[in-house]
Amino acid sequence: MKKNEENIDPEIIEEEFGPEAENKVKKLKDELKECRKNSAEFLAGWQRAKADLINSRKDEEKAGEDIVKYANSMLLYEMLNVLDSFEKALAEPGPEDGWKDGLRHIRNQLLQIMRGCGVRELEVEDEIFNPAEHESVAEEEVLDKDKDQIVLRVVQKGYKIHDKILRPAKVKIGKFQVKK
Repeated sequence: MKKNEENIDPEIIEEEFGPEAENKVKKLKDELKECRKNSAEFLAGWQRAKADLINSRKDEEKAGEDIVKYANSMLLYEMLNVLDSFEKALAEPGPEDGWKDGLRHIRNQLLQIMRGCGVRELEVEDEIFNPAEHESVAEEEVLDKDKDQIVLRVVQKGYKIHDKILRPAKVKIGKFQVKK
């Protein structure tokens, strides 16, 4: 259609429709050009709005999944203290009267429930200290430079739920110092 508009001879228009027709055609061409420009702007705006809506829906869906995935985090965090108490009781020296077997069984059930909810123990011993997963509670001088900033001992276990840290591990790390 655009080619046809450009191929119209102004003299033919004037002969057929009179001298004012050329001005009307020019005015109509300008209006058509403006309409096309507005149409393109509206289309581009609509396309951006549609893309924004799609992205917003995806973000909302992801947020909803995260809410479901981490809904039990606070409860599970509190259960870690109970698990710590079991660990301490089982580590106590003393005669085995069978009660420790009962505690081990309860602890294992608790661990099984937590694993079912996505909770995993952080394996941190002999790893490089990582402040995102570890909390340093003590340092110990080491003679080997390779042990500098390495987790030497776990003071309190750390846990993660799915891909987020539920509780960082409290650790003792090596600190290399040159002997003078």
